[in-house]
Amino acid sequence: MENVIFLDEVDSTNNYLKSRCAELPDGSVVTARTQTAGRGRRGHGWTASEDMLPLSILLKRPPECENLTARVGLAVCEAIESVCKTTAAIKWANDIIIRSRKVCGILCESVFFGDCVNVIVGIGVNVSQSAEFFAAADLPNAGSLLMLTGEVPERGHLLKRIAEHVKIRAATPFSECYDEYKRRLINLNKQVRLISANGERTAVAVDIAPNGFLVCRDENGEFEVSSGEVSVRGVDGYL
Repeated sequence: MENVIFLDEVDSTNNYLKSRCAELPDGSVVTARTQTAGRGRRGHGWTASEDMLPLSILLKRPPECENLTARVGLAVCEAIESVCKTTAAIKWANDIIIRSRKVCGILCESVFFGDCVNVIVGIGVNVSQSAEFFAAADLPNAGSLLMLTGEVPERGHLLKRIAEHVKIRAATPFSECYDEYKRRLINLNKQVRLISANGERTAVAVDIAPNGFLVCRDENGEFEVSSGEVSVRGVDGYL
């Protein structure tokens, strides 16, 4: 596979690409054996050991940046399914779920050069951690591919499949991905908690807008929320 950079250790695969965005070609991929200072959504820290697969993909001038995270989530589901022969779903906006456990998170970051918008897609997959690992880390809603499928995919093969699917979906209009993305969402038509810096509110998740925002309804009517504004949880827990 072309344009793949393998590192022994890095602070963040996203940071690595951000600092080299101008010199690297479109579609470049970086991964590392360990990641010491990765970042999840809304500034949450995320480190990666050899039991995990951190990777980042550089997409230069991708179309429809506003809903790219949704298309990447769909791509990762498809890639994991092709490797592990399992069924993957999405908890809006970008948590990949197998058997009610989160196995992967996604963080898309924009990098601006004049009027050029590039996007770095950061992906972290839990590959082979044990149930005891997640219990000790106080992550009751997380799981690994090994835990949930009984398989440990070869990291290079999984990396290749994810990168291939992401590049395909990134070039595909959201209108062509929309129905499949909605089919995989486990939040739709459920009551959810919308958690933001300003507090929490309860609503029903009813649809996905063309920009990838979640359309919700409460006693005051319908409204849209973005993944940058809120985190979504079920009324009784994570889902």
